[in-house]
Amino acid sequence: MNPTLLFSVVSALAASVWSVWTWREEQQKERQLKRYQESALFANSLILAAEELQMRLYSMLEENELAFYKKEYPEKYEFGSPYAIEILYRLSQYFGWAQRNYRYGPYTNDPRVIELVRMIGETFENRSKFSGDAFRFTIDERVSLGGAVVRRAGDLTSLIPTFESITLFQFQEELSDKSSKHTPLYQSRPVRSTLAAIDRADRPKALEGLDRLAVLQNLLVDLLTYLEGMEGFRVSIGARRRARLGGSSAQVLPAASTVATVLHQTPGRIRMGIPRLRWDEAYANRLQSLLESVDNVRSIRISASAASVVINFSPEIPEIEFARKLGKTIAEGFSAA
Repeated sequence: MNPTLLFSVVSALAASVWSVWTWREEQQKERQLKRYQESALFANSLILAAEELQMRLYSMLEENELAFYKKEYPEKYEFGSPYAIEILYRLSQYFGWAQRNYRYGPYTNDPRVIELVRMIGETFENRSKFSGDAFRFTIDERVSLGGAVVRRAGDLTSLIPTFESITLFQFQEELSDKSSKHTPLYQSRPVRSTLAAIDRADRPKALEGLDRLAVLQNLLVDLLTYLEGMEGFRVSIGARRRARLGGSSAQVLPAASTVATVLHQTPGRIRMGIPRLRWDEAYANRLQSLLESVDNVRSIRISASAASVVINFSPEIPEIEFARKLGKTIAEGFSAA
């Protein structure tokens, strides 16, 4: 073959390979940028809202917070004490960000997040396992309360809108404004029942909806643990505490135990906690096969006694991206097992 022609062919082939590689790199950067944007706009806000809510629920159920605020606000309020209104605000803020993430955030297709959010929603709605109207909100009521607190602020792109929470002070003002468009919602039976239940109780056992809230707090801890593992950061200092379960709540929650959480991660290595390994011996073999099917996995070490698995993978793979892939694979396999 003519050397000049050969050189031209090789040059053209090299240029084609370079173009494809460059295009793939640009696509990867665009996907990563979109992922960062979605996390900043939606996932981070959901994590903060869920953290605020679970902390307030824990303090209300396990600490002396109800008695403290009973002394702080001893008088009777026509609508609700500042403390009761703040709890309603935290609930509404969680509703708003959970809905926005379900539609726009980076976890719209994540089976574990979808399952936990679904279980939280069912706990809010359930009548058969939890009695009383306090803290019981239907999907329409959750959507309405969420929309009242988390509002559209603009558009980042034609496909990604931006939202922001109104402040607690704005929320308090709107509750007392009888001309507000949200007045029918704020005067609804679930809202008034929730505020009244909080203001009636001076200790956890006297709180209507105690069992429902204990399950919700535990589920929120599971959701936060999973999201923080996927995002690679923590908003809490130390391990989160869980509200004690009793009565109907003790029978409701076992099925909600966390599938997998990231315990430690470095480039090319991740350790995940999987509670099921401790009590299901057959699951370890299925998990081994499941993880071997994941691309870029180099080695797997499962410890049933520690209920954990250590996975070594190609270090050039982004840590967060690989953790999300593992979490999704394990969750899907858990549901199918």
